[in-house]
Order: sequence, then structure tokens, then C-alpha cells
Amino acid sequence: MENGTNKHGASESATGYLYQCRYALFASLKEMASSPDLEISIEKFDDIAFEKNGDPVALIQTKHHINGIGNLTDASVDLWKTLGIWAGLATKDPETPFRARLMLLTTGEAPSGSAASFLRVRDRDEDKAHSQLVNVASTSTSATNKHSYKAFRDLPETTRKSLLKTITVIDVSANILDVREDICDQLRFAVPREKIDILVERLEGWWFTMVIRAMSGPEAAIPLTAIENKIDEFRESFKRDALPIDFADKTPPAAVVAALDKRPFVHQLRLISIGDRRVEFAIRDYYRASEQRSKWAREDLLIDGELEVYERHLVEAWEPRFEGMKDELESGCPLSAKIDAGQKLYTWAETEADFPLRTVKERFLCHGSFHILANRCKVGWHPDYSNHIQSEPTDVK
Repeated sequence: MENGTNKHGASESATGYLYQCRYALFASLKEMASSPDLEISIEKFDDIAFEKNGDPVALIQTKHHINGIGNLTDASVDLWKTLGIWAGLATKDPETPFRARLMLLTTGEAPSGSAASFLRVRDRDEDKAHSQLVNVASTSTSATNKHSYKAFRDLPETTRKSLLKTITVIDVSANILDVREDICDQLRFAVPREKIDILVERLEGWWFTMVIRAMSGPEAAIPLTAIENKIDEFRESFKRDALPIDFADKTPPAAVVAALDKRPFVHQLRLISIGDRRVEFAIRDYYRASEQRSKWAREDLLIDGELEVYERHLVEAWEPRFEGMKDELESGCPLSAKIDAGQKLYTWAETEADFPLRTVKERFLCHGSFHILANRCKVGWHPDYSNHIQSEPTDVK
């Protein structure tokens, strides 16, 4: 049972952090229209904070609970942990309640008549909330809340009331899964309806990378304009004549490199004595092109037969060059002459061939697609490659 409890606690903690990051993105999308000049940070001033010129203008505490637990009763740990943090800020700087909006966001519920219920947007009554909170802080024996009670009680009454005026409780908030739907709703006009899930997947992938970078680097805040610019970039990539690029900078894992090194396209390169470094480049581009093409196919971004047409163009560009190479070789020429000729042909494909797919002119896509074709023996570099290489029919990407 102890191990089970630990696992549940770890799961809830991890889910809470992911929720915090995901909600920060959603909050940013909502805030961009009215305050595009703000920046957002996580675990800097608070769980989430909007800031301007380095000063916080809104602080958000997030409380995510699995299975809907976590109600904000007057002695709630969630409530008092948050109040303790904000009371501490007000103690250090009494102007805090006048400079920043404070929000407590929870998937739990503030029961009717509770202090937290009087701090919602509607039916607010800060005086009732203050009276009930002071009463709990003075009479409760909770050891967990002890320090928060003291921090709240120690504030002058005017400061306590000013603090409560800046606090908004948002209870019964969307959980980690529902927040994703809220993000989709915010982006519903950015791309065609059928592409929204793909857009959100890409945006969240970028967002979590930005959050990690911000939290581990000197620049802890992310400008809302950066999010807006990224959405514009993704929007452009989803136009009819464009395809999103996901693998331009990806490096294949070592295990994948080892497996690809045994493929026919690498055998083709060994056949013309291509150096190890250039073989590494070829494996990298094969991996990038293969993964990118597969992702486009999975997401139904390709028009019927589009890849087949693209490959046919590559083959038709290769065919006259390959036949011309063979015509220039004398009958019975030495193996070294064939290797030299094959290297020249491969150098053309490696450095000069430039065939876009729609408007995509990424080098890895053209070069990698040649290797995909070489893997099937649809193209080759050595004049006698078809006598030495057996194609791999399973390579259909």
C-alpha cells in the first residue's frame, strides 16, 4: 500500500505540474488579444505569473486534483497554502495587493457559503470572506496550515482586506484534459477545423520546450508575442501549398543509426567508397526524410499520390545522369573508374539536386528521398549497383 500511495502521489504531482504548464499556455492565448505586451513565467513569482517590464501584474496559483477532490472549505489546505504565500508577499511588500491581480485556480469546488465562494467573480463579499478566514485562522488547530494562519493573522486588517479584494477564486476549473479542449477552442480560427488537433500538438510541443528553456536559463519569462509569432508560423505551414516541417533538426538515436547502417542505401554508398562521415550524413537525412514523410502521411497532409509523383521526378532526374555515366565508361574499365564515376553521380545528388515538394525546399527531404529510393534500388550510384544490391521491399515511406 505504501508503494501504491507513493505512486499515486507522484502521479498527482506530475499531473499538477503538467496542468500548470498547459494552463499557462491557455491563459496566454486568452491574454494575447488584450495585452500582447505582457510576458508569462512559471515558478518565478508564482505558479504562473504575467509580468510587464519585469514586474508581476497577475499571479496565478493552480490546484489540480485527480478524481475531482480538493474542495475549498474554510480550512482547506489548498486555500491556506495559497493565502500563506500571498500573505508572505504582502508582508514583504504591502503594495503587492495594489499592483497585481491574484487568482486561485482549482479543479475543486468552493462550497456554498464558504470564504472561497465569496471571492468568486460573482456574488462577491470580501467582508464575509475576511470574517470567516480570520475566525478559522484563530481557532483551527491544523498543523499543516499553522504557518499560513499566522502569516494571514499577522497582516494589518486593512492589508488583509486589500489582499482579499485582489483575489479571485476560479473553482470547478477545467482539468488537464479539458484545458486542451479550451486551447483548441482558442485556436479554432487559426487553421481549418480538421487541422486544429495537429496545430495544438505542434504548439504544445514547442511550448513545453520553451517552458523548460525559460526555467533553466537566465530569461525566465516568455513574451506573449513569441507565442503569437509561433502560431502565425504554424498557420502559414498549414496553407494548402505548404507542409509543416518537424524533422529538419532531428538527430537519429544511436540505436536507429546502427539499424540503418545495415540498410541497402548504405551498402550502395559503401560500394562507391563513400567516407564514413558522409555516410553518417546520409543516414541522418534518410532518417529525417523518412520520419517527416511518414508524419505527413499519418496526418493526411499529402494529396493522393503526391509522394509517388515526387519520387518519379527524382528518378527521372537521376536516369539520364546515370545512363550518361555508363556511356562515358569504357568497356572493361577498371573497378576504380566505376567507383570514381559513381562518386561523381552521388555528389550531384548530395550537393546539387534541389527538387521541392510543393514549396518545401529542405535539403534533407530531397537528399533523404534519394536514399529512400536507393534503399529500394529504384536509383543507384555504382554503374553495376543492381548486380550488387538487393532492395528492401519493406521500405515504403
